[in-house]
Amino acid sequence: MEQAPRTRPCWFRRVDRGRTFCTRATDEFDREVWPGACNACPVPGWLEAGVCTYLDIGTELARKMGGEEGPRVFTACHFFRERLEGLERCRTCEQFTPRKMEPEVEEEPSEPETVRMMPACFRAGVERCLRSPKVMQDWVLVLPPPSLRPAEAYRGLVETILKQGGLQGVFFLGPLREIDGLCDLCAAVQQSPRLVVDLSEWDPGALFAMALGQALGRGLLLVRGQDATPPFVPQGFPVYAYGTGDELAMILVNGLGIQLRRPEERKAKQGEVPQQEKETGKKE
Repeated sequence: MEQAPRTRPCWFRRVDRGRTFCTRATDEFDREVWPGACNACPVPGWLEAGVCTYLDIGTELARKMGGEEGPRVFTACHFFRERLEGLERCRTCEQFTPRKMEPEVEEEPSEPETVRMMPACFRAGVERCLRSPKVMQDWVLVLPPPSLRPAEAYRGLVETILKQGGLQGVFFLGPLREIDGLCDLCAAVQQSPRLVVDLSEWDPGALFAMALGQALGRGLLLVRGQDATPPFVPQGFPVYAYGTGDELAMILVNGLGIQLRRPEERKAKQGEVPQQEKETGKKE
C-alpha cells in the first residue's frame, strides 16, 4: 500500500486541538491549513535552503481542497521595502544576511499581557481616562449601520449569536455628533476586547471605532451588506459581506470562534430538564 507523502517541516506551522494552522497566513480568519497544502507550498523548501533575515513571507491559503496549485505565497524585502517575485533577487543581493531559523516555541506567558488603553484623554487633556475603563473579557462592541440601529431584529440576531458563545453584546446606537458620544464610544472600545463593525453605510462612528480598535490591538470583525458600490472599502482589512440574516450569523460564528450549542444543551445549562428526561421520569 502506497503511503502518503510525509509533511515537510516548517517553522510557520502550528497545531492546536487537532487542527493545523499557518502563522504566516494573510487572512486573520482563514489560517487553517488543508491536507497537503504544506507539501505544495514552496516555503518549507526555502527555509531548508536558507533565506535572508530581511525576507518577509505571507501565504494566502484560500480553500483549495486537494490543493494541486498550493497556497499563494507573497514575498517582500524589509531592507529595500519592496515586494519581490520569488527569491531570485535574494540570491544575488549584496545585503543578503542568512536568517537563523529556529522553531517558534509557544511559551506560556509568565505574566498576563498588558492590554493597551488610551495613553491620554483627548477630552480632559490628562494622562489617563477619567472614566477609568477596564477590559471586560466577554464584551463584544457592536456598531450596526445607522439605518438599522433602531431595528430590534438586527440587534436580536446579533445578541442571540453572541450569547451562544458566552459573549455579551454591547451596542453603540447613538450618532457621533458631539463630544459626549465620542467619549462614550472611546470608552466602549477600550472596554471591549472584540469589535463587530458594520460598514454597510457611511458612518463616522464606524470609522472611529475601527481606527481606535486597530490602534489598541482589539480584535476587529468587519462586515457589510452585499452592495456592489459600498460607501467605502478599507484597505488591508478583510470585510465579510452578508445578504441575509443567516449569512450574518455564520460570519459572526466563524469570525468570533463561537461554538453553537444544541437546544438540549442550552436547556440543561439554564437548569431546564430536556423533554426526553421528563418523559423518562414519568415512566418511572
